[in-house]
Amino acid sequence: MTTWWTSDTHFSHANIIRYCDRPFRDVQEMNEALVERWNSTVAPGDVVYHLGDLALGQDIERQIAITAQLHGDKRLVPGNHDRIAESFEGRRNAAKFVPVYENAGWNILPEKFEHLIGVHRVLVCHFPYVGDSQDHDRYTQYRPLDRGLPIIHGHVHNEFGERGRQFNVGVDVRQYAPVAEISILRWLEDLPEETTIE
Repeated sequence: MTTWWTSDTHFSHANIIRYCDRPFRDVQEMNEALVERWNSTVAPGDVVYHLGDLALGQDIERQIAITAQLHGDKRLVPGNHDRIAESFEGRRNAAKFVPVYENAGWNILPEKFEHLIGVHRVLVCHFPYVGDSQDHDRYTQYRPLDRGLPIIHGHVHNEFGERGRQFNVGVDVRQYAPVAEISILRWLEDLPEETTIE
């Protein structure tokens, strides 16, 4: 069994192709490529942590259902575009969407939590401590407090892969596929103890 990490797939989100300069002609090509790259990377018995922003678009139930075909024991840490997230603008209907994610095979995790990778304690959240895909940090009230732990996150798309103690697992900087936990472990082992965030 291998553990994988990913974020910000944005299944069925047409505008993300333009926003992040993704190399796909349209949503169908993007969705097919994301499924193919995921399933050629992840075995059915592997564990995958998805750090939010799974799917968008009209008829969100149908868009989330696309992800049922993804391999692995799938664990979702909700992000600001997920209908069940605290930071999602229309969250008043969150309870109605929990079964939609669960029926597609997702185990829903807390929106931030501490976790061990090897012997390294990290924080896991959709949001980094600092940084955004836009020119200012949004969702500041939902971001975790920086107490010095390295953080595994998404949200920033192609703004950076690693920055100080922040490791972005988003598909836009990871060849549109989940990244192996061993890669994060190597980064943690090489991280200077007094690393700051620039």
